Amino acid sequence: MKTPAKSSKRTRDPESKLASLHDAALQLFTERGYEHVSIANIAKEAGIAVGTVYRFYDNKLFLLRAMLEGIEAEFVARMKAEWAKGGEYAERLDKVCEGLFEVAQERSALLRLFTMTTDVVYEDGLFPGDRIQAQIEEMYREAMNAGAFRKGDVDMMAAMAHGLVEGAMMRWMRTGSPAHSKVSFDLASVMKSGFLT
Repeated sequence: MKTPAKSSKRTRDPESKLASLHDAALQLFTERGYEHVSIANIAKEAGIAVGTVYRFYDNKLFLLRAMLEGIEAEFVARMKAEWAKGGEYAERLDKVCEGLFEVAQERSALLRLFTMTTDVVYEDGLFPGDRIQAQIEEMYREAMNAGAFRKGDVDMMAAMAHGLVEGAMMRWMRTGSPAHSKVSFDLASVMKSGFLT
């Protein structure tokens, strides 16, 4: 006769298993470092079979990639939502930066994954951070096309926009509450490693 514990593990739905897998990977990656964690370690921590991990991901790098894509999608969605609220472009940019910090604060452990390895390439050929940079460029082009800024080379102006976002985020770090200090440090570390530059 099967014990209830084994039975409950086997009857867990795929979404529950995937959530456990991601939680376990995040915990182990942040505690031990990406290079020092195996698929077997993650499976054991998640309470699932090693074979189940491979049903979701071909290898550890694909798992990390999926987790990075998830957090990046959250950042981009928040940026789009804040930008869509309208108003003066300077205010909109400030709101986008504030939104980025709020997501970073809510998901601070996931944020550290961006510094784990440089080997991640998404299925569409993009690298971590590329979608956020593309969103910044899109917002800046919209503002430029509306005449909010002096006309200039779009690529050069988009590069300047990255600097403006980074500068606004640094200002928000300095003026934020003490509760923001840890997430500010994590986000600054990510920016220093090239995530938003």
